[in-house]
Amino acid sequence: MTCVACTDKGRIFLAGRDGHIYELLYSTGSGWQKRCRKVCVTAGLGSVISRWVIPNVFNFGTVDPVVEMVFDNERQILYARTEEMKLQVYVLGPIGDGPLKKVAEERNLVNHRDGHHGGRQSSGSRVSSRSPKPSIVCISPLSTLESKWLHLVAVLSDGRRMYLSTSPSSGSLNGFNTNHHKPSCLKVVTTRPAPPWGVSGGLTFGTMALAGRPQNEDLSLKVEAAYYSAGTLILSDSSPPTMPSLLVLNRDSSTQSSPSGNLGTGTRSSRALRESVSSLPVEGRMLSVADVLPLPDTSATVQSLYSEIEFGGYESSMESCERASGKLWARGDLSTQHILPRRRIVIFSTMGMMEIVFNRPLDILRRLLESNSPRSVLEDFFNRFGAGEAAAMCLMLAARIVHSENFISNVIAEKAAEAFEDPRLVGMPQLEGSNALSNTRTAAGGFSMGQVVQEAEPVFSGAHEGLCLCSSRLLFPLWELPVMVIKGSLGDSGSSFENGVVVCRLSIGAMQVLEHKLRSLEKFLRSRRNQRRGLYGCVAGLGDVSGSILYGSGSALGAGDRSMVRNLFGAYSRNMESNGGGAANKRQRLPYSPAELAAMEVRAMECIRQLLLRSGEALFLLQLLSQHHVTRLIQGFEANLQQALVQLTFHQLVCSDEGDRLATRLISALME
Repeated sequence: MTCVACTDKGRIFLAGRDGHIYELLYSTGSGWQKRCRKVCVTAGLGSVISRWVIPNVFNFGTVDPVVEMVFDNERQILYARTEEMKLQVYVLGPIGDGPLKKVAEERNLVNHRDGHHGGRQSSGSRVSSRSPKPSIVCISPLSTLESKWLHLVAVLSDGRRMYLSTSPSSGSLNGFNTNHHKPSCLKVVTTRPAPPWGVSGGLTFGTMALAGRPQNEDLSLKVEAAYYSAGTLILSDSSPPTMPSLLVLNRDSSTQSSPSGNLGTGTRSSRALRESVSSLPVEGRMLSVADVLPLPDTSATVQSLYSEIEFGGYESSMESCERASGKLWARGDLSTQHILPRRRIVIFSTMGMMEIVFNRPLDILRRLLESNSPRSVLEDFFNRFGAGEAAAMCLMLAARIVHSENFISNVIAEKAAEAFEDPRLVGMPQLEGSNALSNTRTAAGGFSMGQVVQEAEPVFSGAHEGLCLCSSRLLFPLWELPVMVIKGSLGDSGSSFENGVVVCRLSIGAMQVLEHKLRSLEKFLRSRRNQRRGLYGCVAGLGDVSGSILYGSGSALGAGDRSMVRNLFGAYSRNMESNGGGAANKRQRLPYSPAELAAMEVRAMECIRQLLLRSGEALFLLQLLSQHHVTRLIQGFEANLQQALVQLTFHQLVCSDEGDRLATRLISALME
């Protein structure tokens, strides 16, 4: 036997050196059959008879052993790789309990792509034509979370990656529902070049830099083994002359944003996938790699929160919560670091075992704050990730809502809060475009009668964007989904009450975790408001400017507060006044003053704080309902009210009048 693959339903497949695949059938032993037996599932009847009648010494045919098998539990597809680089595709039926059936086999996949992607040609001309033909060293299925039309990735010995599909219509999403997709072929859709040597595509702080090579050496990789899982690729490279190395590639979450002068308005631009490359010198040869999955409590929370959104296409109760939650790492660190721990991978080599820990961007920011790094390093961090993303990370540290193995100290939380409120890092609210008003005039100084004058729109600072990002990621798993579901109903889950039981969609543990994060974030914002920190202090007591949403209109600014406002808005006002001549006329035409822009942002942040408060209260109410029999509670409700409750989304519960009425009825039912 050369390798073993198993499914979530407990089926075990063995690959032999004779090129066939066997299934290990096991039972309790009742009856005349053995408890465990091996059955060949790829050989036909003629092949079986010939092996019984004709000895192996008279079999002169070449044998192509199967050297690797992987199983896609979402699409119920078994992939096999042979020694001669043939890739085979087998299906096990729509739910994975049928017989093994071959649907495709390809043997010239590498040749098809040799002419299009020359591996290392862009790195140097010293890659000679005598280089051996690249071989496939690893195959791995892609989850539906990563792609719905790419199904398999094959890693070559020169570091390239081939992405393959089992459907002929890979250009559209039609037919790629995991419940109905039927594989019919295996074709290469795209190829990603090998990682560059000597150039790091990631951060220059917090990661190990790539070691350079002498210019007279061959720049091609010699990959002996590889491992791919949830967007992370590990290559065992034996090309260095001194010691083998591990190349670790994962998604680069940073973005080269606008210059620091435009931090308040810089937005994340759409771009192709970028990866950070790290090199680790190791002793020995990599034998096996495994993910360290999240702990059961964390996995159960993630499974409950994201099962409908991220894992909706794969409704298999056989998959463990740990494996399902581990797939969420493919979404990247920015959208998961508040709920998932740092990723860990264990590598077994001929010299022992080692563990690789991947620092999230938030962990890097925490290191910078702990080490009292120079301000320029912190500014570089904000430039790389953008003011909004960096402010969201500061907010998570300050409110202590990040998933962390270590406790966040008060010193780190306060430093993160100061960075979140620092206008030099997050910018200030301003009008869209620094010269939005001057564009209404022509270059010659006259008026352009043929142009439509666009009114300048206010753009809030990175602090407001960070608060929006943080709040939206917390509320994303439940905002547009119903709060109640019907379990055990024979009819549609949204219309039949006769045979079903009404329960809360989320588990009590998941709602407790989410409520704690929402209340912690709201408490932090309320404390900064009460202390008049940041923009809260700038607009405190501005009466008609700030309205009455924060403070009474009768309070007046002190001398220190007025000085703070002048210091914060002075540079912005001078910039607006210096755009061409006629400064006085332009000041009169400004749609909003700097103080009004600050007040508008504070109003918006206060509205978000109120939303977080109501969302936390709604989750607390749902937890109380989960501890009781919801079906019994709503027995006295009218039919239309019961129907409205089952169809009620969390957004409607928090923000609509109908949600208020239903919440009042539910509370009354609980009290009774």
